[in-house]
Amino acid sequence: MRIATTVVFFLFVSISSALAQGQSDPRSLSYYFSDVEMHVDTMVYSWKKNSQIIQNRRQLPFAYDEENEVAEFYLRFSQIGDSNNLRLAPSKDYELIDSLLVYPGYARFKVRFRGLTESNFLKFTFEVSTDTSAYQLAELPLFPYTQTYVEIYPSADEVFIGEEVSFDITTNNASNIVYDNRWTSGLPINYRIDKQGSQLVMSIVPRNLGYQRVSIPLLVRKPILTSEGFSYHLQPLEYTFQVKSGRLVFLQIDRQEITPPDDNTVPIEILIDNNRNLELGKTYRVENQEAQGGPLIAELYTKSRLTTNKILCLMRLYGNHRKSEGYLYIKDGDEAKFVTNVDITPKTDIKTIYVQREGKDWQAGNAVYPGETVSIKLEGQGLHKGNFFFQGADNLLLDSLIRNENMAVFRIKVPETTSSTKIEIFNHRENTGKYLTVTEYQKARKFDFMKLDFGNEQMQLDEINKPIYYDGTITDLVLAFDRSKIDRPGDLNGKQYLRIDVKVSNKQGNLLEIYKFDQVGICPGENSSRFGHYSQTDCQAENINFNNYLSRKTYDLDEWSKIEIDISHVNEKYPGQQVSKKRIIIYLKRNHTFDVDVSFPGGLLILKAGSEDFANFGGISFAMIAQFSFYQEGRIAKVKPYKLGAGFIAINAFNFSEAAQANRDVGLVVMGSLYPISSTNKLTFPLYVGFGYLMKEGTLFSLVGPGIRVQF
Repeated sequence: MRIATTVVFFLFVSISSALAQGQSDPRSLSYYFSDVEMHVDTMVYSWKKNSQIIQNRRQLPFAYDEENEVAEFYLRFSQIGDSNNLRLAPSKDYELIDSLLVYPGYARFKVRFRGLTESNFLKFTFEVSTDTSAYQLAELPLFPYTQTYVEIYPSADEVFIGEEVSFDITTNNASNIVYDNRWTSGLPINYRIDKQGSQLVMSIVPRNLGYQRVSIPLLVRKPILTSEGFSYHLQPLEYTFQVKSGRLVFLQIDRQEITPPDDNTVPIEILIDNNRNLELGKTYRVENQEAQGGPLIAELYTKSRLTTNKILCLMRLYGNHRKSEGYLYIKDGDEAKFVTNVDITPKTDIKTIYVQREGKDWQAGNAVYPGETVSIKLEGQGLHKGNFFFQGADNLLLDSLIRNENMAVFRIKVPETTSSTKIEIFNHRENTGKYLTVTEYQKARKFDFMKLDFGNEQMQLDEINKPIYYDGTITDLVLAFDRSKIDRPGDLNGKQYLRIDVKVSNKQGNLLEIYKFDQVGICPGENSSRFGHYSQTDCQAENINFNNYLSRKTYDLDEWSKIEIDISHVNEKYPGQQVSKKRIIIYLKRNHTFDVDVSFPGGLLILKAGSEDFANFGGISFAMIAQFSFYQEGRIAKVKPYKLGAGFIAINAFNFSEAAQANRDVGLVVMGSLYPISSTNKLTFPLYVGFGYLMKEGTLFSLVGPGIRVQF
């Protein structure tokens, strides 16, 4: 056992030594820098001139006025520390707003401090290296101080014995004041300091008559600068009050606030100050006015005297009261005997819930969405006493400045993966019966989750911004859905409801067919954190193959047929949202087409093989040509002004005179035609040119001439 312990010890020492080789203990700041200058506002603080030994450590003191003060630093290199290998270690105490830049002889950077009053042991740590293999640490300790003052301005110097009076404390830095919210005891005037929101409040309770001086010592978190140096003690907060007995004796109740029970016949036990004129076993009226005929606020039954100089009482409550509204008078019949004060406020009850989203106004309702951060406003009564908690949500912030008896504001984040449909609202671990409803998102997403599938090619819908010219047969036209893109972490959209209209027309623009999908529901994929919460009853499970719905199949369409697909979100499903719309136009593009023409060339010039001259203009011939037409590039169903084809021609076919018998013949021909393209008539007058073989004469020939063309 001893050997194992020794081995472990030596291993530990070896590892520690190895780790220490890359970094050594912090060196003195002056080893690397001849001076450090700190610029705050118009003040300049120098390490060489202004640093002091404070709390047994050399530090650079500086004054600040703002919690997030901005400061600029200049590091003057010594001969040893003049290096480009200089880094500032990050810290939560400040934010680097201008990067550390190294210049010949000095370096400069700018920071914004974060809450100087709350920062402890403030310092900058620099990593300095003269080569690339090792570095040393150098620290710049900082000592912030600020001038803090406190004052009170009572509205009156006269106070009454036993009466609690509160005053606002005027200060330029409330967060720097260290206070104790407990009551003092045994003093002529007992006091305490408390914080209400961002305001410091001093409360006093006089115990002795006459002129009494209250003196309250105060400490600060960050010191002040005095003629004797830095001090954490402020001048005591002092004031002299004239304490009077008053006509009515003030009796202090042991509670600051009382909540009536649901049954006002059930009494509440309280302790009240003892007084010789307060009779035991008697019921007193408690009203909010000294005069007769005041409303009954409570009944006070004196039960027994305690050794603590208090009286145990039973109080039955019948109305509400606030200290700010005045005193409560304890009456024997209609005669006021004593005076007291206490807040009697109704039980905490939430009446209305409001939700506010980023950039939106408050809206009455309790609907929230997974993953969103919202502000929640509760309205009701007695809310200032509540300690609210939203079960299942992240409670980010309680805005204490916007909180009173009738309103409380919170900020929460709904987890994206929450499995509950309700976020219960608890008050002091008790369910209030109020809740937030977790509603699934239903936002219109852009069409990046859809593709058009032509069989051998896919196009993403949101990337289609011009007509599609498809050169080939569309065997199947499929609208495919990538359901994994609908919901992503931090970007939930919910179900997508689409309206799809399909229209098919031929190249002449004549409508062939219309088909409408009134509502298609597309659910997010299994990658969605909300997948299990979406109902699948109205979701389209498969991709949409339009050939399953169209009577005119895409593979049967003629050239230059047009398919129009209009896709949009269903407006009724997305009230108040801007929905997406997309029109996709597909043309069945062709480069050429094949047809059979019947034409009647007339006045042809024919040049036979072996002949040097063209024959005279003949009569009307008959030609049947199978030929190709060629479409113009960039135009829809517009052909070029020429055709090429092959067929046969009957020369002088309609000349039946005996003199013309010798000139009639039938030839096989390859022929081109040039014709006007502006006309859509079946009857045109083209110009022909070609060559062929005369069957009767058994010779080759060429021809040129006009004619009449009939297109089927």
